[in-house]
Amino acid sequence: MPVDAFAVTALAMELSVALEGGRVDKIHMPSKFEVHLSGRALRGPFRLLLSIHPQRARAHLTAVSRENPPSPPMFCMLLRKHLSNGRFAGLRQPHLERVLHFHWDAADEMGMVSRKTLVIEMIGRHSNLILVDAEGRVIDCLRRVDTEMSPNRPVLPGLFYRDPPGQGKADPTAVTEEEFLALHRLKPPGMADDEWIGKTFTALSPNLCRDIAKGANNSDSLLSRFYEVISYIKENSFTPYIIKNGADFFSLPLKTVPQEKYDGTFSQILDSLYTLRDRTEHLTQRASALTKTAKNTRDKLARKIGLLKQEQLDAQNREHLRARADLLMANLHRIERGADSVTVEDFYNGGKPASLKLDPAKSPQQNAAALYKAYAKAKNAEAALRAQIVQAERDAEYWDSVLDQLSRVTGERDLDEIREEIKPDRQVRGKTPKVSQPMRFRSSDGTVFRAGRNNRQNDLLTMRLASKNDIWLHTQKIPGCHVVIETGGAEPSERSIAEAAAVAAWFSAAKTSPKVPVDYTAVKYVKKPPGAKPGMVIYDRFKTVLVEPDEGLQLRIE
Repeated sequence: MPVDAFAVTALAMELSVALEGGRVDKIHMPSKFEVHLSGRALRGPFRLLLSIHPQRARAHLTAVSRENPPSPPMFCMLLRKHLSNGRFAGLRQPHLERVLHFHWDAADEMGMVSRKTLVIEMIGRHSNLILVDAEGRVIDCLRRVDTEMSPNRPVLPGLFYRDPPGQGKADPTAVTEEEFLALHRLKPPGMADDEWIGKTFTALSPNLCRDIAKGANNSDSLLSRFYEVISYIKENSFTPYIIKNGADFFSLPLKTVPQEKYDGTFSQILDSLYTLRDRTEHLTQRASALTKTAKNTRDKLARKIGLLKQEQLDAQNREHLRARADLLMANLHRIERGADSVTVEDFYNGGKPASLKLDPAKSPQQNAAALYKAYAKAKNAEAALRAQIVQAERDAEYWDSVLDQLSRVTGERDLDEIREEIKPDRQVRGKTPKVSQPMRFRSSDGTVFRAGRNNRQNDLLTMRLASKNDIWLHTQKIPGCHVVIETGGAEPSERSIAEAAAVAAWFSAAKTSPKVPVDYTAVKYVKKPPGAKPGMVIYDRFKTVLVEPDEGLQLRIE
């Protein structure tokens, strides 16, 4: 669920303490919705995440370091200009609003220290991040709002900043018992209590309204439960609770939702619940276009292979062409010029009568020659089709490997390298894009082995980094990564081979299978055919081991 006003209050209390004495050292913007401010405070280093994601807007400390784009966005550069080396000067939350004002004292271009305020409004699809100067004017914002979008409250550079307008509802922390009962008596007939609470009082989420109303059978019991909940809010008595399925959290104890206390801070619970979702969603969105390209190309190849195989089958069934030509040549004296058919004794079929169609525009000899030509063409086509089918199947295998790699990308760099592989940009002459290093592991007995995350890394690992006596592993006839055991000229142990094979199985399209065959051989027996696509190799003199994919082993990456 979106972070509600009470969770924001709890976070404000927590962040005020965590950022005390803090100074901003670095500012990054890993996505269009998200800003990170890093630095050191009295209680240690911090990384403040501010997100205006339409469904998951939030502000909290994070332990996750996100990859950044090659060049920082303009808003990121603006924040660096105004907030770099700024000291934390306090935090304010407008009463019961999902809005936080982070105050920073930072030097301007003239070296004069002035107050800058970074405001985050966590209000669903209208969420925004706004930088305000000491006079209260907007310097700039992540989402500019003009008068057409919001006639009553534009948010643009140069305008004075105003907090979002209220909803005209009653303050649940200020209402008296008499006022509550009087308002309840005005409830429309048939309206449920939870709906009435949500429409009457501000800052109460639907879940909280349902929890207050659950089990209340009259005004007095509803009033009692309402004030029980409000007492936590008035006393700022907030504790993180997590739903038992791990899908959501609350800042108050609820009676109608199965939950348990979270052993950590509000920042930690938000970090674990939402940051991983954001990263997964972001990678999935970025990968979707590449996945579509790869699937479309592979499907086209599958159709092409089907057509080629049908043509190959037709070419293989060509003997009837030569037989018809032979029958015509043997019966030329019986065929009249301009005839469209002729019946002859088929000496290939025991002399039985056979009716042969003719092209009346051609002479009998020309009809026979056309059949011989078609036979020769089919014979030549069979060899060409065989080569085309082999190439198309290799191309399909390559695109299957791309789809496998897209299904397990873990970061922006992985996506960028796959994109560059399948959609290469024009490079500056003499300059090639840098390939990141393969993953590095260490087996139980200390042997080092490495694995490629994508086809370009596979090529780098197998064709350039590996020694000829190292051991190369790959899942048998299954898309996956290249794995190389560094032997140093010695024979690797069976345990090292088994663990490296388990990693190869995990980083493959068969990771969910109970047992996976993995081939292994010396690197010197692995060859790249001329013109082969990235990651595509052939190999021989191999052995096969049957292993179980093991996520625990792949987590031992160094």
